Amino acid sequence: MNLIHYYRQQFLELTSQFEQTWEEEPFYKIGFLWYSYANAAYKEIFQLTQTSQDPLYLVYAIELSASYKETSIGDVIKQATSAYELACYVFPDKVMVTASVSTEDLKQTSLGFINQARAEMIDHVFSAIQI
Repeated sequence: MNLIHYYRQQFLELTSQFEQTWEEEPFYKIGFLWYSYANAAYKEIFQLTQTSQDPLYLVYAIELSASYKETSIGDVIKQATSAYELACYVFPDKVMVTASVSTEDLKQTSLGFINQARAEMIDHVFSAIQI
């Protein structure tokens, strides 16, 4: 079993026990991708991705409504200190905030990463709303 399949299997086992809301995208071609709609305020996305030259990356994203373009979310993410690589993407109909980490730097399970990244993202989103 290669590394990406190991992390996929780990994620499937953990989510079947603790977070059954994740749905895998069966047609995703660049690794593996899941969505969760457990919270009505935002959509969650989890991705395992790897190119031939790069290590395997775990990516967690929160997709927010376009109304967040009126906040300082981009500045908050730029200034944030994190164990993860943070990014903010603005689209016409949404804002996406991501946290990513390579398996070389990962210090927890895939679901542990999601929970830690989720906590950080919610703090950052709340900070952007308050500013």
